[in-house]
Amino acid sequence: MRRSREDAARTRRRAVAAASRLFRERGIESVSLGDVMAKLKMTAGGFYRHFKSKEALAAEACALAFTSSGLGREAAGSPEAMLSSYLSKAHRDQPSDGCPLPALASDMARQPAAVRRAYTEGVREAVRRIREVAPAADPTVHLALLAGMVGALAISRAVNDEKLSEAVLRETRNFWIPKIEELEVPAPRRAGREAARGSRSARFE
Repeated sequence: MRRSREDAARTRRRAVAAASRLFRERGIESVSLGDVMAKLKMTAGGFYRHFKSKEALAAEACALAFTSSGLGREAAGSPEAMLSSYLSKAHRDQPSDGCPLPALASDMARQPAAVRRAYTEGVREAVRRIREVAPAADPTVHLALLAGMVGALAISRAVNDEKLSEAVLRETRNFWIPKIEELEVPAPRRAGREAARGSRSARFE
């Protein structure tokens, strides 16, 4: 009996992890219960032995995505490190492993309350993470920065022009890093960073 309970718990964890990746890659509405169970090499009929509904699975999968990816994966050491990692081509090209904020945003308005609660708590946790990295900034800046990061990543994935996509990521980084560092970094050190960054930056045309 103990072994069967352990097996059931393991299967449930695998299902949540698989759903978390699929939802971020394809969207909650586009993923069926059969798609999730197929990842586990199980039939869709076995789903209800582990979950009451797709809503229950989606809420758990959303919560897992926030703790295991994006801003929740690890605390960045500086605003520049956070922005460089989040607004990167690697993050853009791996939505199934990335932050659920841009990946799931378009689905959320149509989701049941439990799923939206999980997403909302993820937004709050993301703001807390940003506050840890930039404690001197005003709370309104934390919110604006999060919105800028999420929006830039979503746009960079949506357009079909590689140069434009890269420019959205680059220029959002270049816009925000000096603004945050102005509050967080002593002036002499900040001046050196800005000079180095200015020599690398080029505007999209």
